[in-house]
Amino acid sequence: MHIIYTLASGSLLLLAFLTFTNPRNVNKKANHWLGVFLFSFACLLLDRVLPDTAIYKKYPHLLGLTELTRFAMAPSLYMGVVYFTYPDRKFHRKDLLHFIPCLLFLFYIIPFFLHTAEEKRAILAGHFPLPNALTALIGRCMFYAIKIQIILYWVAAYIRLRRHQQNVQLFASNIGNIGLGWMRYFLLSLVSLIFLWFNELFFHIQPLIALTPWLFLVAVYCISYFSLRQPEIFDFPEPEVVEIRQIIQEQVQDKKAVLPRIAADQMQPLKDRLYQLMHLEKMYLEAELGLPDLAKRMKLSSHELSYLLNEGLGKNFFQFINEYRVEEAKRLLLSDQHRHLNMLGIAYEAGFSSKTTFNTTFKKVVGQSPSQFVQAHTTQHLKEALE
Repeated sequence: MHIIYTLASGSLLLLAFLTFTNPRNVNKKANHWLGVFLFSFACLLLDRVLPDTAIYKKYPHLLGLTELTRFAMAPSLYMGVVYFTYPDRKFHRKDLLHFIPCLLFLFYIIPFFLHTAEEKRAILAGHFPLPNALTALIGRCMFYAIKIQIILYWVAAYIRLRRHQQNVQLFASNIGNIGLGWMRYFLLSLVSLIFLWFNELFFHIQPLIALTPWLFLVAVYCISYFSLRQPEIFDFPEPEVVEIRQIIQEQVQDKKAVLPRIAADQMQPLKDRLYQLMHLEKMYLEAELGLPDLAKRMKLSSHELSYLLNEGLGKNFFQFINEYRVEEAKRLLLSDQHRHLNMLGIAYEAGFSSKTTFNTTFKKVVGQSPSQFVQAHTTQHLKEALE
């Protein structure tokens, strides 16, 4: 099965190069970190292949090099997610704290690199003397530390992603690309690899172990697919990105600490103007409508419109726009003139960018799926006709 691991590790090395060099020029900082993670992961898989080849026997000083990045793998993944969710973030000195375990591991394996070529060949052959008790204990701690680190950083990355998907509702009406849905599938593909790895080490489910090389390869290709199809996340002009960031920061702070951005006597006139804009111009039908776009039409800043929605209406931008879209979808579903449209057509006509978002939002607002809504209305109409 070495050929399968060789193919998987080679694919990851190529993906790491493409991600780090970023030929599409999107999400630069995030992709640099993601490239480091993918390279570290590729080294982990290479460590399954190289010991059984003639490479280490011929060049014994290469032995152990694939382990150098082991403790950099999980922090790099987390930093990648951080920069995907916060593209204009600056690197801080405290970020280096994530890589202290990597530095400690480097110090731990330095003595190994000082071995002679003959000693390294003896290690490969299994004839090298056993380490003393302290060295064995440290090695055991390192063995478990890397597993714990991977779990903790994966959880932290997933929480960060979920928080981002909530925050984007403050300024986007269709979260689509900006919601980093592809990263969610990327992380889920990764957790399947972690489970396969842990199964080999701890669980020993034999049927699964036999399929592990092939499952590794499939998961690697899934990771590659989701990584290469990533879009630009915050495709807004720089001033608007800055304002959006400030809105998100205010959201996570104590609301009592947020200063009023609209005078109390202006709230109702602005709400009336907003309702008029929605009813007369139907801006919610624009699939890519964002908070800055609506703010310009209202002749307000994004901050002021966000304040109007949150404090004046008790809704975020996503909820406000999509409630109008749901009402439009209900009208279209019951309209004789639109019976030729399928559900996807109805979704697009109502301003939604995908059928999934349409179904999820519709059910959350109405309490029924679009199909159930149509069926319930048809049943009620027949009952009224019979009566």
